[in-house]
Parts: sequence; C-alpha cells; structure tokens
Amino acid sequence: MLRWLVVALLLTGCASAFPAEVMQTVNAAITVDALRADPLAYKGQRVMVGGAILSTQPRTGETEIELLGQRLQSDGVPELGDQSPGRLLLRSPDFLDPAVYSAGRRITVIGTVTGVEDRKVGEVPYRYPVIQVERIRLWPKEFVVSPAYYPWAPWPYYPPYYDPYFWPPGRFYPYGWW
Repeated sequence: MLRWLVVALLLTGCASAFPAEVMQTVNAAITVDALRADPLAYKGQRVMVGGAILSTQPRTGETEIELLGQRLQSDGVPELGDQSPGRLLLRSPDFLDPAVYSAGRRITVIGTVTGVEDRKVGEVPYRYPVIQVERIRLWPKEFVVSPAYYPWAPWPYYPPYYDPYFWPPGRFYPYGWW
C-alpha cells in the first residue's frame, strides 16, 4: 500500500500543463525575456509562455489575446507576483470567449513565434512578440479565502467587547473577554 502511495506522489509531482509528447517539440530555453529582446531571432520556433490575460479580442477567424508574460514554474503554471518580463500578443484560430478568457486569468500557451508587431501601450511605443497559439491551458481562478471569523476573540472589538456567543448570552465585557 505504501509503495502505491509513493508512486502516486511521484507521478503527481511530475505533472505538467501539457502532455510529454507535446513538450518534446517545445524549445524550453526560449523565455519571454529572450522573445522580448529579439523576437525575429526565434521566428518559427515552438515556445511555451504564460502569464495573465490583459485583454481578449475576438475577430473574424481568430481571437487575439494580449498577455502580460510571467515566468513559468516547473509544471508550467505562471508565477504569481508583480514581476513581468513583458507583454505578448497571442493569436488563436479558435473563438475564445472573452467572458471565460477574461482579464486577470492566467494561461499557459504552446505556440509558434510568427514575428513582431509595433503598437502603443498608452502613449509609449511597444514591440509585441506575436505567437500563433497551438495549445492553451486556462488555469483556475484565484480567490482569497479570508481567515475564519471568531466572534469570541477580543481584537476586532477591543474595548468594549460584546460577545453574543459567550456564556452568559449577551454579557457585556468592557475591557475584552477576560
């Protein structure tokens, strides 16, 4: 029994965003930093990139996603945080609903570098590496779980403190619960 548990844990640790046979054709050495530095040097290469969606624009025959690139963890999940190596343009031949692929959602993509496109971010000119999407993985939404509410703890109401759950019911404690 213990042997099967160890095998299951090892296999879970080796999980990836995409199957191993797909990952064999990806040049994992190409990062968003390298793409931003010289996108034309990697034209035609298959890459894996990920990050947070900034916008999703469905168009005739394709969907364009503006992505805020983030470094990928070993399993392909984009890292959380404020650090970003730059923005990318992703083009998918499929219709990707903007309600599902909404701003802030994290994705990981395998695709081919097709070139570079000059646009503006606000008033600043910006060079976007363009990637033609072959596979896409949408990660679950993050949500914040607030700490449990303990009505008998003194810190939210100190002083005075009213505890409707403590015995005797409705007793008033002018300086906390002690």
